[in-house]
Amino acid sequence: MTAPADLAELYILGALDDDAHAEVEARIAAPADAEDRALREAVRAARERFHDLDRSAPQLPVGAGLWSRIEAALTGRPQPVGDGARGAAGVARAWRPTALAAMAATVLLAAGLTWQVLQARPPLTMAILLNDDGQSVALVETYPDDTIRVTPLAPISPDGPQVLEVWTKPDPDGPPVSLGTLERARRARLTGPDLPLPDIDQLYEITVEPAGGSPTGQPTGPVVGLGNASRTY
Repeated sequence: MTAPADLAELYILGALDDDAHAEVEARIAAPADAEDRALREAVRAARERFHDLDRSAPQLPVGAGLWSRIEAALTGRPQPVGDGARGAAGVARAWRPTALAAMAATVLLAAGLTWQVLQARPPLTMAILLNDDGQSVALVETYPDDTIRVTPLAPISPDGPQVLEVWTKPDPDGPPVSLGTLERARRARLTGPDLPLPDIDQLYEITVEPAGGSPTGQPTGPVVGLGNASRTY
């Protein structure tokens, strides 16, 4: 069994497959035992560690000729060399493309890792949606950019041409607002309309709607899951 700290780092870096990722999210959202609580603490610590690392990394200036040299290495196009350096350039010509290609790969890898760390920042709130029997059917995580991430925790795929539609009530006394649709139950990120920042106790629900979503702009089908948001940590 993978240690909690190792599993937490794999989760934060996006190195788990979809099933394993969903399992970790379910365990940290609703810990069932001491192992789940240890995993949640490990995820929290890993998020802070990687976030601090990203913030502490210095912004280094890039030399004007770096990208032209990388482009030359990747395309095979030679760069002009002064007379005094022709001898040294001739000696280095054999290994320079390999070195610059490796440099380019390193730059791209570092950029990709930084992007993954940025994407792994914790959600503002999360809501466990329950069905009528009190069973957990989906996890909804909210972010400050009007996006949510939906992770099914049970089989809830609609029948035939129907879709699942996710709703929220930013105003407890106002109407539900659609955050998007899913053609099948899958882990997905949805972008909703411009709304106030998600808050604790905000209502989220999933309903079954006709293909394309609710024809009225309001929930019309049966409720698959319902729940209120809470702080993540």
